[in-house]
Amino acid sequence: MTGTGSRGERDFVLEEQGDGRAADIAAKTLTRLRRGDPAPAREIDLHGLDARGAERHVREALERARRDGVRCVRVIHGRGLHSESGAVLRDRLPHWLVRPPLAEYVLAFARHRRDGGGSTLVLLRRRERGPSQGGVSSPP
Repeated sequence: MTGTGSRGERDFVLEEQGDGRAADIAAKTLTRLRRGDPAPAREIDLHGLDARGAERHVREALERARRDGVRCVRVIHGRGLHSESGAVLRDRLPHWLVRPPLAEYVLAFARHRRDGGGSTLVLLRRRERGPSQGGVSSPP
């Protein structure tokens, strides 16, 4: 997956090793994420799920993480060593992240090098603050 692809409202720059970033995000952000910066504040474990269930679980968990103000999530998908089909979840995860609704708030994602490629770090867009959270409200 090399190049820039249009996915919904956002374009993503995708790299061969399964890493990617929104086109409007600096490359240095992806470089930092590859090093584990920021550290993940939450984990999502996909072991034991099929692709359909894993996609739904990722979507729901990342939406919940963003609502909770979490910036970085570690998605544990495994390396596919015990699967007859190989690393299906690892290979499909980037596709899920660059499509709506996740593409709206995923900034970057990178395989977590410290665990041998069995997980991916996902950087989320900061949640917009509404009037009840100290943000500025806009007129109706």
